[in-house]
Amino acid sequence: MGLTYLEKFRDPSLAKNLVAAIHKESRLTLRLMEVCGTHTMAIFRHGIRNILPETITLLSGPGCPVCVTAQKDIDAFVAVSRQPDVIVTTFGDLMRVPGSGTTLAGQKGAGADVRMVYSVFDAVTIARQNPEKQVVFCAVGFETTIPTIAAAVLMAAKEKVTNFSIYGANKLTPPALAALMTTPGVSIDGFILPGHVSVITGVDAYRSVFETHKVPSVITGFEPIDILHAVLMLVRQNESRVPALENAYPRAVRESGNPKAREVMHQVFTVGDAAWRGIGLIKNSGMELKPDFKAFDAGARFELNLTDVAEPKGCACGEILMGLKTPVACALYKKVCTPMTPVGPCMVSSEGACAAYYNYG
Repeated sequence: MGLTYLEKFRDPSLAKNLVAAIHKESRLTLRLMEVCGTHTMAIFRHGIRNILPETITLLSGPGCPVCVTAQKDIDAFVAVSRQPDVIVTTFGDLMRVPGSGTTLAGQKGAGADVRMVYSVFDAVTIARQNPEKQVVFCAVGFETTIPTIAAAVLMAAKEKVTNFSIYGANKLTPPALAALMTTPGVSIDGFILPGHVSVITGVDAYRSVFETHKVPSVITGFEPIDILHAVLMLVRQNESRVPALENAYPRAVRESGNPKAREVMHQVFTVGDAAWRGIGLIKNSGMELKPDFKAFDAGARFELNLTDVAEPKGCACGEILMGLKTPVACALYKKVCTPMTPVGPCMVSSEGACAAYYNYG
């Protein structure tokens, strides 16, 4: 995408017109949830919250992959790092997320071989270079990253890289939206749906959720014009009392998404249940390795003996991810929990709501 093309989606005059239209047409009090953490950061970075009418409240949803990773899975990553002759590979944000005892960064400081990677393929490369070690990739993410992880498993299988495995904590977006709508206390008047995920899933993936709950929903991109346009579309849907599932990101998202990416994803994984931080178990919201690829399952490869543990006392990450609280309503925010001393993942992740409030709020 060229700079000139991109500038159209940052045009101040267009943004001014959209903001004026939102103010003119918005009469109802609305609670709109940006599902994706990248949207949360873009909204703060461009000051969008401050230019919307007081009738509109933007909530951060369960779209940050690190933030929704269950405490038990974080503990599993730490436990794997304690195994002898193991190299744990992970994306950077996961390094500082506290488990019930320590973090991957803490384990690295204590001598464990924990390495930050920028791609799952880097983990496969490390496995090739260290045949005497077991190399485990901490697999967190949504539909955006799952196809890439699947491709890495296929590569390892083809090349017989038998010392590579993944600890899977991947998740699917639509089941989480459906779960939110049936959670007591949750009140959402519209979803700003994630652009990145939708490139893979397409618009069709949300139809079942929309048809069931009739919540106004708009897929959009990450530039200010994209987001303001989506807000205006949600305002119009609510004011007209005609909910719809719309695509405001047609330059990237097709109705059917990316069938080839989903084909790769489903070649390696099958749908299963998944535990979400603060939300709990959501049926059919996770992806498990198929039997043909169980050799790459780190959870089966290591005897971890994990037990369920409570999330940090006082941490409101779960309620924040469901739109029940804002970060400033958390008793720990800016007191005990800061970017330097994070208690929960929402303060750690670069896409976390608490980090966004702390840095831009």
